[in-house]
Amino acid sequence: MRTTPFRPRLAAVGAISALALTLGACGGSDDEALSSGDREKASAAALAYVGGGAVTDAERGDGDDRYEYQVEVTLPNGTDIDVELDDSFAVTNSPPKAADFATDAPSATPSGDAPTDGAPSAVAPEDDRGLLGETRTKAEAAALKATGEGRVTETSGSDDADHVYEVDVLLPSGEDVTVELDADFTVTKIDR
Repeated sequence: MRTTPFRPRLAAVGAISALALTLGACGGSDDEALSSGDREKASAAALAYVGGGAVTDAERGDGDDRYEYQVEVTLPNGTDIDVELDDSFAVTNSPPKAADFATDAPSATPSGDAPTDGAPSAVAPEDDRGLLGETRTKAEAAALKATGEGRVTETSGSDDADHVYEVDVLLPSGEDVTVELDADFTVTKIDR
């Protein structure tokens, strides 16, 4: 009987089918490829908004996304910013701009003793830099107004769709909270 040679083939077909179903269930890549013209337009719009950096990824959204195009811009300091665009290449989210981030290495100074001369406000991971200058001042003021008291321990930008800046505040009770702000320094959420 010749069933032995067919079993490995059937097992292979079954394994390939299971893999295809698994990849489909996990989402795979639903994003469509961009034409070179759309990629150039989306990249130019994202770079103009951010104010510098390099495009490291660009994709067209699928029907489930809030955007038509998404462009990832990487700043020289390693910070990634996701810019979402509509079908006319206008920015639809509120990502931070290059000027909002430190361009040098993060400070090794503990966040509570950070200098105020424009150096980063805290030690930060590669993809999350401290805010600088007027941006930092406005973000800290908005966060302290929202909490009513406390001490700012860290500031950073965010590429999340629902907020642009994050300010960590240590309350007198010892509780740490993160105040999330939009591009206009309006509080969108306080994480406790």
